[in-house]
Amino acid sequence: MNKLTSKGFTLVELIIVMVLLGILAAVAVPRMSQSITAGEEAAEQKFLATLVSALEIKANDEFVTNSRKEYMQNPFDALDKQPFRDNNGEGWWIESYSTWTDCCDNRGRDYPRSSADIRHRRNDGSEYSWFYESTGARYRSNNGKEFIQQGEFSLNGPGFNGQNY
Repeated sequence: MNKLTSKGFTLVELIIVMVLLGILAAVAVPRMSQSITAGEEAAEQKFLATLVSALEIKANDEFVTNSRKEYMQNPFDALDKQPFRDNNGEGWWIESYSTWTDCCDNRGRDYPRSSADIRHRRNDGSEYSWFYESTGARYRSNNGKEFIQQGEFSLNGPGFNGQNY
């Protein structure tokens, strides 16, 4: 009897394996990049939620001290640890920042306002921005009764207030 001894793979077998690996790679690579993007979006939203929480804590501390809820003019000042950009330019920073006073509340007094453009550069080089605006406490009246309208802030951008990436 003839004894067959195989010492390797045939060309057809190698081509079939290469085709299967190509199909797997074509499916896996886009899913991996979607996972990375979803992870970066989740990390951004976590940072922004931490920022909002820190702003509320500082405003509540101000309310306990002065009976007025005032928000930070620079939102990063509410954080214990300042965010930063690394040597590649990736990270968090404030692109533009401005403060001014508006005139006038119910008693004719100016009240503080501020705005900031918060930016983040991801590992892939894409940049996203959020617009922060704060308004200080001011006197108002309603039906002849005067009251203090507490300070307020807004944060708008991807993932906030229904906006999408």
